[in-house]
Amino acid sequence: MNIVVGSFNKAKVKAVHRVFPNANIKSADVDSHVDAQPKSDSETMQGAINRAKASKEIADNGYGIGLEGGIMQIGSQVFLCNWGALATPDEQLYIASGARIPLPVEITRPILNGQELGEIMKEWTKINDIRHHQGAIGIFTDSFVSREDMFTHVTTLLAGQESYHRNSK
Repeated sequence: MNIVVGSFNKAKVKAVHRVFPNANIKSADVDSHVDAQPKSDSETMQGAINRAKASKEIADNGYGIGLEGGIMQIGSQVFLCNWGALATPDEQLYIASGARIPLPVEITRPILNGQELGEIMKEWTKINDIRHHQGAIGIFTDSFVSREDMFTHVTTLLAGQESYHRNSK
């Protein structure tokens, strides 16, 4: 199985390796065609879909996976969210969303004013490559859940959907 992950982000790539340990996995820098900081479920989901489709075009008769992190708001509360998409060689598309946790107001204010969560977390924690490792989810869950864990969950949901549809034919 050939898979192209639409990102060089280490947490995302490791998540795909965890779910597909026997696959030939490559990374590619593909554009999400959404804002650098997606601010809704629909925008975050669309970014994942765009990455999956672009990645599939690079894959040699393989699969494309797009994973996107973003935020979404319910009332005045801003939540961390993540979405994934899997594009198959036979033009099927599977999507899934994962964990959500509320973000502290001192983090949400700068996001709503246009800053990216990754940059805010870098300034706040003084960890330069936080988005490649624990991410905001790791900080705000006291390392109980890492960014890799969060994307592994979504990738597992994608793999399960694809397997179900493949085996139910």
